[in-house]
Formats: sequence, structure tokens, C-alpha cells
Amino acid sequence: MTSTFDYVVAGGGSAGCALAARLAEDPQVTVCLVEAGGKGRDLFIRMPAGNGFVFGNPRFDWGYHSVPQPSLNGRQINFPRGKALGGSSIVNGMIYMRGVPADYHGWCQSGLAGWGYNDVLPYFRKAEGARDRRDGWHGTDGPLKTEPSSNFGTLDRAFVDAAVAAGHEELADVNGSRRTGVTRTDSTVSRGVRQSSAIAYLKNPPANLTIRTEQQIARVVIENSRARGVETTRGETIRASRDVVLCMGAFGTPQVLMLSGIGPAEHLRAHGIQPNIDLPGVGASLADHVNVPIQYGSDRLDLSHARHQRLDKAAILMARWLINGKGPGGGSLFSTALFHAFADPELPELEVFMTPMIMAESLGDDGDEKTPLLQRLGRRLLVRGRKVARPGVQIDINQQRPKSLGTVRLASADPLDDPLIDPGYLSDASDLNDLVQGVKAMREVMGQPQIAQYVTGELGVWSGTRTDDEIIGAIRETAYSGHHPCATARMGGVNDPGAVLDEKLKVRGIEGLRVCDAAAMPGQITGNLYATVIMMAEKAADMILGREPLPAEYPEKETQ
Repeated sequence: MTSTFDYVVAGGGSAGCALAARLAEDPQVTVCLVEAGGKGRDLFIRMPAGNGFVFGNPRFDWGYHSVPQPSLNGRQINFPRGKALGGSSIVNGMIYMRGVPADYHGWCQSGLAGWGYNDVLPYFRKAEGARDRRDGWHGTDGPLKTEPSSNFGTLDRAFVDAAVAAGHEELADVNGSRRTGVTRTDSTVSRGVRQSSAIAYLKNPPANLTIRTEQQIARVVIENSRARGVETTRGETIRASRDVVLCMGAFGTPQVLMLSGIGPAEHLRAHGIQPNIDLPGVGASLADHVNVPIQYGSDRLDLSHARHQRLDKAAILMARWLINGKGPGGGSLFSTALFHAFADPELPELEVFMTPMIMAESLGDDGDEKTPLLQRLGRRLLVRGRKVARPGVQIDINQQRPKSLGTVRLASADPLDDPLIDPGYLSDASDLNDLVQGVKAMREVMGQPQIAQYVTGELGVWSGTRTDDEIIGAIRETAYSGHHPCATARMGGVNDPGAVLDEKLKVRGIEGLRVCDAAAMPGQITGNLYATVIMMAEKAADMILGREPLPAEYPEKETQ
């Protein structure tokens, strides 16, 4: 079976949904959006507190994992990635966070004209529909709705106050003029509903946008060095008369490029794939925020999100959300963030989250833990496949721009086989210094009376660690992904030998093929990736349709 469209968007993730919707605003073109998963509108996707039913669920989550990590005591790290329209915006923490201006200025200075902060700011604003922000940094009419995190409670306020007491500045908006400090976060939630890119951009698809779900891409069809369409694992060919745009994420996009003969030639030949073009940068430069979690015990169940996991409490939470979208079920569990800078406040090295409960990031069943019966039953309702939540405080220290980079490689030439993901965590020993110093800085915050009154001390391997060597040992035992992989098919200047794409997101050496997702990012940024990926899709739509870019904006000058 073969069908033809002007544009084929391969992958209905965070970028793919936004890009397809914007391309289809031109009534003169036809667009086909192809997604391996379902429609992404299930109850527990829409409900912000429903992550437990999505995370680790093979219906919604690709369930990737890394190869064993030598610097993390040989552990394999879980990489949840969304499998439905909306992609990983159906499993993320719903935090609205851009990079800092210096991140995008760096993109521009590396040879990517049009990607400086002031160039991309109008696209952030075009995408955003902020409920409570009214200034030059934010948009109010865009499809991606944002609002202050609604579950900001007593422990969140105590953490902010403790951070201020330890010398950190409290900021009203870390997406504005300054980033280094502590803040209540903004969430991609509106009226109690998660704002995945599918929910935000595909409410009413126009007639010229065809959406095909449950169709996994096997490869790009390339004829005479030009992309002509995609082939699915069902054997269907979907042809594109203009462009194919890969939007399959930091793992899926490089995998499909390599399956299509685009990538490091020797690696492709080793799997029996004839190279169409030798691009060594495909699958290279994998960057992720490594996350170090420190857990603190507490006897204040009444202040913890864990109280909602008991079966009767969970039922009340769900009922309240179903009635009016309100209550704890209608908000992100992450309400507080701190950015810590060691040297330059314009480029903080660490992003720290405080969560008012503790729960191991485990995809296993782990048996019945020693907890009351009602809470064990509640676990089945809200956090399937994860451990029981407990009262306490979890501090997650994310390193923002690690020097340690990794790779994505093919396990085989079968598109149904997961790729081999090696994030290379802590392979550059210098990354440990920032993390060790970050642990010390957060211990200073947690030692302040404003938050110390609510906790009973560090738990697990962290308890009793004091020397740098002991802290490093605890980091190796506990660190995992910050869930922000990127740069595996990155943009780069003309003299960048590792670049896969030019500044127009075009794949080098192949006509009619572009990439628009986190894989295309030139490198890691300071903050969560979702907002930046949406911005890239907004900007890409103008590029692909030949529109003039939105004029650069300079709100910082207005406030001086």
C-alpha cells in the first residue's frame, strides 16, 4: 500500500505533533503524521498525577534502558520514552523550563545563524499560552498552556525559605531575565489537564492533516540521494513529494537514520546495511542530565504526596479530578526548582528539584513492601510497576552541561530491536566535581531550620557519607538519568565534522530530509527540554514552508 503527501512527519512526539499542526495551517499542502503508539488521550495521560500508569507501561512507554554503565557500578539505567501521540510529553514531569539565553547564543556563535536567544524567543512566545505571565518573555495565546505548579505546598515553601537562608535568591520567574536562584516552577498543565503536545496542538486536526497511529517507522525511503518517503514495519510506504521530517527523539531518530543507511559507514556495514552516506555524527554526542537523588526521611505523612497513594485517598483524589480537574491529581508533583551556579550566574551548572515524597525509580514490581495494606493496594492504582511512595523529601541534583557524552548504536538491522544506548555517564571524571560540590551545597540548604524541622535525616547509602570519596561512592550507587537526552543527530556549522544537520535542520548530503526533535539540538541546555523542542518545531514550520522568520525580540532592553 502506498500513499503520497507533501510532507511526512515521522514520529508524533513532542516536536512531531506541533510541527505537523503548524505545517497543516497552510491549506495548500497535505501532511501525514505517523506515530508508532496510540492517540495519547487516555485518562492517565490527561491526569497529571497519573504518571504511574504511564511510566513503565509498555502501552505508553518504549521502556528503553542503557547498556551497563561502568561509572555507575555496572548498573543499567532506565530511559522511559513516551509511545503515543505526544511522545515523551506524556511521561514528563510537566515542568515548563527553557534554556538560558547563553545556551542559544552559543548555538548561534557555533555557526547556526538564526538560533540565538533573541531569534528563538518569539517562537517560545508563539507556542506558550501562559495563564499568569504578562511580559516580554512569555506568550499568552499559544497552544501550549502553562500555569504555576498547583501542588506547591508547605514543604515546597520550606525548601524555598531554606534556600534563601543559605544564600540563594528567590526568583519569581526563571524563564525571565535571571535563572540562578530558587523558584516555584511553571507547569505545562491547564485546568487540571496535562498539556502534552498532542493535547495542545491536535485538538481539532484540519482536513489536510492525516494522522496514522500504531504505525512504526522502519526506514526512510531514499532514491538517488533524496528522501522520498518512509516505510513502516507493516510494509506500507508513505511517500512525500516535498520533505520527510524525522521527529522520533534522541533515540529513535538516530536509529531510523542508521537503518536508512545514514550514519557511520563501518557501523552500518557491520549490520549488513549499505551506507547511503557516511555521517559519523549520527548517534554520537548523546548528552543527558545525570541526576543524583538524595532522600530524607520524615514523619510528616500529612505534608507528603505519599498520603494520596493509600487506596481510599487515591480514590478521593481521582474522583475530585474527574469532577472538576482540581485537587492534587490536577497538578505536577514537581513544584520547586533551584539553579546553582559555581562560577557564572548566567550559566548555572546544577538544576535541583525538591519533591515532597520519596520513591525509588524502579520499573520492577519489587514485591509487597512492608507498608499498610491500603497503601499497597493504592500503589496498584497510581504507581503501577514502581515502589510505594513514602513521606520524606527527595533532592534531585541534575548536572546541566556534563562533559561526559555517549552514543546510540544499532543492536541489529531489525527496526523492532531497541537501539544500544550508552550515555557514558561520568566517563569524564571532571563531571564528578560539580556533583560532589552540588551535594555539599544542597546539604547546606537542607540543614537550614526552615526545612530541617520536617526531616529526620538522609537515608540509604547517603546516610553517614562525609568525605568526597564517600560522596562519590554514593553518587555511583544512586545516579540515574535526568530524562533529557539530546544531540544524537545534531545541528552544526559548515566546519563541524560531527554535525548531521545544517541550520535549516536538513540532513547533510540527503535532499528532502530533515530532523526536528531533541536529537537535532547542538548540545545540552540549562533546564528541561520540552519547551525548547516545541520552540524548534515552531521555528521549523516557518523554515519548511518558506516563511520569513519571526523578528528577533529583546525584552531585556525594555527592563534596563
